Amino acid sequence: MYIIIQHSHSGIMWLVMITLILSVLFSFLGFIRNNKSGYPNLFKLYYATKLLVYIQFILGVILLFVSPKIHYGAGFMKDSDLRFYGMEHPLMMLIAVGLIAFGLFKSKKKPIDTKKNKTVFIYYTIALVVIVLMIPWKAVLS
Repeated sequence: MYIIIQHSHSGIMWLVMITLILSVLFSFLGFIRNNKSGYPNLFKLYYATKLLVYIQFILGVILLFVSPKIHYGAGFMKDSDLRFYGMEHPLMMLIAVGLIAFGLFKSKKKPIDTKKNKTVFIYYTIALVVIVLMIPWKAVLS
């Protein structure tokens, strides 16, 4: 079961990255062009991104609790791999999920589509940077 969840977590990561990059790109174009570019309703893409990020986070939390590799105890903070997978990665991903959720929530309160897209762009871009910095690239690319 652990292997299935781990592979799902790794596979959905690519879907999250693609939809998040598209959301950042289209939100940027949406507020630069004042949403006159003929794009369909961009908020469907933003919600799809948020849904994928939530699924990814839930899988990550399950992995955090069922992983045989992570054990909390004496020496946990001294081992850089244990500290990264057991504390740094989950905490920063929680912050990224919060940024995505808060950015979409805050954008719904804006009266103009340009301001909505600008808000989504700012929060989703910060979340994208956090996610890219906290992905364990050694494990992903090997």
